[in-house]
Amino acid sequence: MTKKRLSLSGRKKMLPSFLSRAISRSIAVKLAFVLTSVIIVGMGLLSLFILGNQSHIFDQQVEAYAAALGTQLSTAAVEPVLAGDLQAVSQLTANLVYNDGIEGVAIFSDQSELLSTIGVNPKQNPAALYSNQPLQWSVGENEQTKLSSYASIISYEDLTVGYCVLTFNRTFMSAAYSNTIRTISAITVLMVGLGVIAAVFISKLLSRPVEQLVEGTQEIAQGNYQFRFKEQRKDELGQLMRSLNTMTEGLSKKEKVEQTFSRYVSPNVACTLMDDMDKNQLGGSHVDATVLFADISGFTSLSEQLEPAAINSLLNDYFTLIDQVAGKHKGHIDKYIGDCAMILFGAPFPDEENGLHGVQCGVEIQQVIHEYNLLRQKQGMITVDFCVGINSGVMLAGNMGSERRMEYTVIGNAVNLASRLSSVATAGQVLVTREQHDSLMLASQYNTRRIQTIKLRGKTMPVEVWQIESRPEELLSSTELANMHSPGTIH
Repeated sequence: MTKKRLSLSGRKKMLPSFLSRAISRSIAVKLAFVLTSVIIVGMGLLSLFILGNQSHIFDQQVEAYAAALGTQLSTAAVEPVLAGDLQAVSQLTANLVYNDGIEGVAIFSDQSELLSTIGVNPKQNPAALYSNQPLQWSVGENEQTKLSSYASIISYEDLTVGYCVLTFNRTFMSAAYSNTIRTISAITVLMVGLGVIAAVFISKLLSRPVEQLVEGTQEIAQGNYQFRFKEQRKDELGQLMRSLNTMTEGLSKKEKVEQTFSRYVSPNVACTLMDDMDKNQLGGSHVDATVLFADISGFTSLSEQLEPAAINSLLNDYFTLIDQVAGKHKGHIDKYIGDCAMILFGAPFPDEENGLHGVQCGVEIQQVIHEYNLLRQKQGMITVDFCVGINSGVMLAGNMGSERRMEYTVIGNAVNLASRLSSVATAGQVLVTREQHDSLMLASQYNTRRIQTIKLRGKTMPVEVWQIESRPEELLSSTELANMHSPGTIH
C-alpha cells in the first residue's frame, strides 16, 4: 500500500479512540455506521440535485416573469412613444415600479435616447443589453443588493420604435428560493435523523443473532457443552445455530465418553491415547520407570468369609485411598488385579524421580492404611493389611493384547521383580531391592533394614531385599487422614 493511501488501521487511528474501539468490536455499530453513511450520502446527493434543479427553475421563472412584464410594457408604450407623449410614458414607468421585486423601469427611443426612468437602472445601451441579457449586477454597501436587468423591444408593425428595460431585485425575489432551500434542508436533516434511528434499529436487529452466536461459541469454548441455541430461525443463521447445537451435543457425548473412559483407564493413559488416536497400535517402547504392587495380605481366607458385595465394598474403600496417595506422588493406577493394585511411575509421561516417588508412595500407603484401619476398628469394621513391593528399571511400556482388545501396561523383568517382592512381603511391609535402596540413598530418608537375601521365583541370582519404614515424625496425623476421602470412612 502506498504512502498516499491510508490503511484501515491508519484510518482508525484518525477516529476518536472510543469510536475506533466501538467500530472494531461491535458488528451492530459497524452496520449502523455503514447504513448511516449510505443514508447521509444518498440524502446529500438528492438534496444537491433538488437544489440545483430548483435554482434552474428559479432562473427560468424570473426570466419568464421579466419577459411577460416586458411584453406588457412594450405593448402599452407603443402609442405614447410614437406620439412622443412623455407624460404618458412616465406614468407607465411609475405604475410598474410599484410591483414587488421591481427596482427600476426605463423606456428608450429607437435611438437609445432615454425617455423615462424611475428607480435603479443600468447604464448600458438598451440595444446591447437586449442582445446580451440578462445583466447581473449589484448596488448598495458591499454590493449586497443583487439585481438583474432585462430589455424588451417596443415595436410597431415589425419596426423598432424603442426599448424598455426592467430591473429586478434578485435578493427579494430569491426569498422564495431561500425558503425552498431551508425546507429541503430541514427535510434532509429529518430524513437523515430518521434514517440513523432506523439504521441503529436495523443493525441491532441484524446483529442480535450474531451476538448470540458469539456468546454461544464462547460458552462452548469454555467447555459448557450443555449450552443450546433456543431461538428458532429459518434463515442461514438459524441453520448455523442448529448445526452448532448438533456439534455441541456431539461434544457433550464425547466428553461423557472421555469421562467414562478415564474411569476405566488412568487419566495419564487416557490423555495419551486421546491425543494420538491414529497411533493406538500394538507395541511399545522401553522406558525407565517404577512399578509398585500393593497386595492385600490374607485375602483368600477373607474372601471365603464375606459375601461378594461386602468384598467389593471393602476393596473400593481401600483402593480409593491408594489411588489418592498414588496421584499425590505422580503415579497412577495401571490396573487392579483382584486384591492387588499395580501403580506405575514414569510412564507414559517421563519422571526423572520416578524411583523416589514410588518409594514415597509405598511408605505413605502403609501409613494411610494403618491409620485407616484404626478408624475402622473403632467402628467395628473389618480391616486388611497390604504388602508392598517396589522396583525400578527399564521396562517395555505400550499397548498389549490384540487389535480388537488392547490395554496400556508395562512388562519386563523389572515388573516381575516388583511383583515377586510384594509376594514375599508380610503385612505392612514395603520392600525394595538393594540396588534401589543404595541408588536412592533411602537410608538417609527412612528407617531401613536389610531383610535377607532371598531366592525369588523366576530369578537365577539371589536378591538382597530391604524394608523401608517411615520415621516416627513423618507419620500422618488423624486430621491429615480425615482430609483424605474414602467411601467407607465415617468421621
